[in-house]
Amino acid sequence: MSSQGPLDLAAVVALATSHRGDRHTCRVVGEPLCGSLNSVVMLKFDDGLQWVFRTPRRDASGRNLPPVMRVKLIASEVATLNLLTHHTNIPVPQVVDHSCTTLNSVGAPYILMTCAAGRSFAAYLRRMHQDGVRDFSQVTKKLMRQLGKICFALSTVQFATIGSVQEGSDAFGVGESLAPTFVLQGRHGIPVFRDPFLTEQNYYNGLLDAFFGHVTGLSLSHHFFLAPCPERADYPDQTCYNTAVDRWNDFVTIDDKIDGVDNRTHYRTAGKLIQDIVPDFSPPDGGQPDTGLAGFPLGHADLCSSNIFVDDDCNITCIIGWEFSSTMPFAQLLIPPAVLNKRRAPSSADCAAFRAGLHDAAKQANAVLPPIPGIVSDLLWHYMRWVNLDTHCDFRHFEALFKRHPEFSKLDPLFIIDEMQGRTDVREARQRLMAGVRDPEEIRSDEDAYFARASDGEKLRRVAEQLTDTFNRKRQVLGADFWMQTLSEVFAEPDEEACCSGSSSYSGDSCCCSQQSGHSHGL
Repeated sequence: MSSQGPLDLAAVVALATSHRGDRHTCRVVGEPLCGSLNSVVMLKFDDGLQWVFRTPRRDASGRNLPPVMRVKLIASEVATLNLLTHHTNIPVPQVVDHSCTTLNSVGAPYILMTCAAGRSFAAYLRRMHQDGVRDFSQVTKKLMRQLGKICFALSTVQFATIGSVQEGSDAFGVGESLAPTFVLQGRHGIPVFRDPFLTEQNYYNGLLDAFFGHVTGLSLSHHFFLAPCPERADYPDQTCYNTAVDRWNDFVTIDDKIDGVDNRTHYRTAGKLIQDIVPDFSPPDGGQPDTGLAGFPLGHADLCSSNIFVDDDCNITCIIGWEFSSTMPFAQLLIPPAVLNKRRAPSSADCAAFRAGLHDAAKQANAVLPPIPGIVSDLLWHYMRWVNLDTHCDFRHFEALFKRHPEFSKLDPLFIIDEMQGRTDVREARQRLMAGVRDPEEIRSDEDAYFARASDGEKLRRVAEQLTDTFNRKRQVLGADFWMQTLSEVFAEPDEEACCSGSSSYSGDSCCCSQQSGHSHGL
């Protein structure tokens, strides 16, 4: 796997059998499974009992985190699982053993835990699809109602500050936040405050600080503020989508658009505008609202279909994936989880089912839910995706939040962003970013290498350059309509460009999607 060597599966088996007094034999089931961060080994005993061994990935294909961060994440997840096991009825894996170091019989940090019963909701839906079912609304609403009840159970686990759970010798506590906003995409190296947050206001601003650190110092990957990456749901078929993605990749390659100063400055400036509405998320004093709660509830960082296990009747049997969980404001806990697609808000019916489950559980417990306006949770849904940069169309979330701006909500956001370029802090920030600008020859060399991968690379380059000219002539956000329109355009060849000067480089005909570019570039 790496210079550290492959995982010693024999040692994993020996570890598991030792925890059953060597009374049962154990074997590895299938090949180790690999996610973006961890490797998972499924273990089965001769009496049918199944356990899971999980360890951080050590190969170059994984999104490696530094050892100190892996130690913190394992310790916090174990503490969270133990806390939930002892203080709630939420179905979670039971921790059998764990180690935060390499100084053990396996030679790697790990968690050994019980296996989740049933199958993931993602697998459940795939089976329904294979059986010819296309309408998932009923099972999704059933699941969301159960998740509402589980989130109520989480709301009863409260701490005085916002951070990730730690386990001491005689009590549970809260340490620095290991939420995805502070850890993933290289953010673990950003020098921002992560220690327990005392107030909601400090926490929300801390999330934005991590965002600022990312957009000014880390790779922006596929994030382009004024030309969001195409999303499958916005295109009529897979062919149109694939071709639009190819064209978008060609377009952003020209002039190093994504990691260039203009794009970074746009994200930073937009973030400053969003910062102005953060007070809307929390009470005037910046603390915990008068909810009747003693503190901040525990929340799951990613309630997606692969982390929720169900039985054949779609009853939840286990919730996994507590690695990045933390305490949070109650309004954040109330955000209906985007189970089917975290890049898209749940349907109104799913949101209603989630809230119904939440209220049912509160009523059964004779508890009163805090008076958090629904608009706050809706705004936080956009805010969390904005600060995490974990969707394709960041501008969609910015636009939804900008509508709540105390001063500029009725104005064109792009106009305001342009106006702000004259502010001293924006000019100074741009100047700092200019220090990291790549050499034009280096950028051109990367463009050459990129387009050389396609047999018609020079033609594709000319199209991308013409689209760049169109983009530069008018301040706009290039969405699905723009990319759909370009799919059927006949672009000018070099000897025709003189005739096209002063006019658009594309004709504006309707999209027929009859041709594909014949190449594919990863995002």
